[in-house]
Amino acid sequence: MTKLVWNEDILISLGRIFLRKVRDNMRGHLSSVVRFGQMGQGIAPNYQVTLPNGVILTYRGLSHKRFEEAAEFDISNISEPFDLAAITRSYERA
Repeated sequence: MTKLVWNEDILISLGRIFLRKVRDNMRGHLSSVVRFGQMGQGIAPNYQVTLPNGVILTYRGLSHKRFEEAAEFDISNISEPFDLAAITRSYERA
């Protein structure tokens, strides 16, 4: 499968519910960033949040629960980072 290229327009297609849960997992920190998985169809991608203190939290896209099997995802299979402002803009536009 082709790797997805993530941008704010594609984020909008994830929908408000998905983006709200991602935003919640960013814990309201303006300097938190999220990277989305680039494998699969991009319908409910796994994602990882990097908090301001450097802690990385991985999540399953379908449930938004912690992905315990991986401390972080392979950098070659995740998107460029999006900050909280970008996720909020996409949420508001979805």
